[in-house]
Amino acid sequence: MIYGLWAMFVLVPLLRAHVNPWLTRLFGWTGFFGDDNPTGLGFVAAGVILAIMILPIISSLTREVMNAVPGSQREAALALGATRWEMIRIGVLRNARIGIVGAVILGLGRALGETMAVTMVIGNTPQIQRSLLANGASMASVIANEYAEATSDLHLSALTEIGLALFIVTIIVNALARLLVWAVTRGAPARVN
Repeated sequence: MIYGLWAMFVLVPLLRAHVNPWLTRLFGWTGFFGDDNPTGLGFVAAGVILAIMILPIISSLTREVMNAVPGSQREAALALGATRWEMIRIGVLRNARIGIVGAVILGLGRALGETMAVTMVIGNTPQIQRSLLANGASMASVIANEYAEATSDLHLSALTEIGLALFIVTIIVNALARLLVWAVTRGAPARVN
């Protein structure tokens, strides 16, 4: 909710005044950045706020996975004459890449279930648009916006099915990410900083 309010009062005006006109001017010829939405709300605003929201999750898990790489790998690379950057690239990142992918997938799972921040900035228009600057709707925002007003059994059933589909996708993504992170960190001793 706090992220959504920040996006409404800071991010959306910034996008409306500076970023969206720039995207339209440079990439408007593709059709993906058509200037048919002067409000600043839309897919780009929702994507940026989700990126800001999941960045701490991805970075903290990536740090933990990189700390799980044995110190002997680092020392071996340095002993063979590798520079510090080569040691990180060869000794650490190569061994931690599966866990980093798992962290990204966990962040994706977090983004899939996000409701309020996306609902506040996506525009809530139930139409499929070609432009990324246009208004749209996510599954979570459709449920949040329409569940209270749903009166017919068919409408309630449709919203429940949307929720079930979102739940299943989120569970699958989180299970895959946990499996990848576990595959990298199994047998690594817990570190106390």
